[in-house]
Amino acid sequence: MARTILLVGTIAWLAAGGAGALVAVLGIDRVMALLPPLAIDADAVGGALLTVALVLVAVGGAHLAVLAGLRRDLRWASSAGVLLGAVLAAICIALAAAALASASREASLAWILVLAAAGAALAGIGYGFVAVRLARELTSGSAS
Repeated sequence: MARTILLVGTIAWLAAGGAGALVAVLGIDRVMALLPPLAIDADAVGGALLTVALVLVAVGGAHLAVLAGLRRDLRWASSAGVLLGAVLAAICIALAAAALASASREASLAWILVLAAAGAALAGIGYGFVAVRLARELTSGSAS
């Protein structure tokens, strides 16, 4: 189950990064039209969006590396998976809390923020499960 969660995470992070990069390169004019007037230009917004997209791809790549190592029963992969799961669990739970706090201040966006909070909380629970499961594998000696 932990490996399935990591696989789904891999796909989601890589897809989000790819979509972000695509928007940064091809759709920045549309993004600028959605934003209020900014003190920075479209190139700066596109650069920031591309940077975030590359970080998302890097996180997806980390998932992929852990999965490849787990497939080969490499001990470092279990350790890296525990770290990845624990860090992402904490980040996702923090994002869920932030979304709920924002929902309480923005009534017009409350429904979407509550849905985002629920998604982030589920992701946090999933990553927490990954961290615990892989840590148990390490302590039981089932990881090589």
